Amino acid sequence: MGKLHRTAASLLRNERGNVAMIFALLLVPLIVAGGAGVDLARYEAVRVEMQDGLDRGVLAAASLSQKQKTGDVLKSYMNNLSYAKDVAVDFSETTALNSRKITAHASYTIGTAFLHLAGVKTLTVQTVSSAEEAKQNIELSLMLDMSGSMTGSKITNLKTASQQFIDQILTEDTKSYTTVSIIPYAGHVNVGAAVFDKLGGKRLNVQIPKNDPNYKGSCFELDNSGYGSEGIPTFKDRSQLPTFTNWNYNTTDKQKKWWWCPGEEDAITYFSNDAAYLKSRLGSLALYDGTGTQNAMQWGYMLLNPAASSIVQAAIASGQMSSTFANRPASFSDADTMKVLVLMTDGLITAQYRPNDYNRSPDLSPSNYTMAGDTASYLSKICTTAKAKGITIFTIGFELGNDTTAINGMKNCATSAAHFYQASGTGIGDAFKSISTSIRKLRLTQ
Repeated sequence: MGKLHRTAASLLRNERGNVAMIFALLLVPLIVAGGAGVDLARYEAVRVEMQDGLDRGVLAAASLSQKQKTGDVLKSYMNNLSYAKDVAVDFSETTALNSRKITAHASYTIGTAFLHLAGVKTLTVQTVSSAEEAKQNIELSLMLDMSGSMTGSKITNLKTASQQFIDQILTEDTKSYTTVSIIPYAGHVNVGAAVFDKLGGKRLNVQIPKNDPNYKGSCFELDNSGYGSEGIPTFKDRSQLPTFTNWNYNTTDKQKKWWWCPGEEDAITYFSNDAAYLKSRLGSLALYDGTGTQNAMQWGYMLLNPAASSIVQAAIASGQMSSTFANRPASFSDADTMKVLVLMTDGLITAQYRPNDYNRSPDLSPSNYTMAGDTASYLSKICTTAKAKGITIFTIGFELGNDTTAINGMKNCATSAAHFYQASGTGIGDAFKSISTSIRKLRLTQ
């Protein structure tokens, strides 16, 4: 029994030795496994630091207002890291007229404290970041009421406010992707003599009025069925509006001119981003007869309609706009373009008068007309079509007082009640300023 006991005891001692040996063999892997957490935690801390610096640097470099070189901008943001001198950064950039995209890659190699026991002496931290700033194109039609009721301080305040609006819309940062078309209107809209002729309009055999020897009206007759339609009318051989007056007959007001179709100083200004030129055009506006708001809205809408290529080509060919914007209006489905209509009026749409004889020269007593209720319905059709096409509509009712019919007409035309502004006196400047601010916000959020 004693010998057997001694043998068993010896075996037990040998088993303890095996456990010790096994533990010794496992010690290094256990240290490596435990220490790996320290190395990986350090790796992750460095990665987060590098990613944050690279993200902020890429965002700054992608800004269209950034004047520094991309490499210098990225380096300045990575320099906040204590190990910045050992961080390698490379990048690529794509720049267009109204967009800039930066993609950057950063890498940094760290030594390991524990993983080197497993043969992993270094870990390479790599981060990638990309940012793009793209400025959405803006196409804007500005329609301004030049009817005879806009006399006195009203026209003065409108000119000042609309010129300020141009400066707010066309800044150094925005003018590269923004165009403004100005559509003044009285009874109708003058497309400009040069554009009228290039489009092949049919001139009437009428004499120049003796009381306005410099007058030349170039308004196209529009089909009543065409208001709010998706297409663009054919202008070749389309008749000129006859020369006539109604409300301004025998006027002695020097601020008013006679004719239903405005003169050349009120002709459309096509697709421009030249603030000085646009403001000079606004400054020379004159008042004429009638209030054909539906005609102004139709022309404003057509100048945002991609089907209007014939009008754009005629304006370019006649020197009335720059070929830089020959690709406008953009498609309604173009996600990179925001289309805006801004309509201002000081009252109700009037009946659309016409002489019975279009070749009577000139006619001071028109006897044929379309009822004002019909013209209001035409305006409503255009507003509905434009909104369905994704066009944002702002309207301004200037000194409408308590005229609920005029107020409701403008409010219903606007994209929403919040897009309709009532203004009086110099307050029209505040309305235009609010609209310019809203346009900037819309561009950033769309």
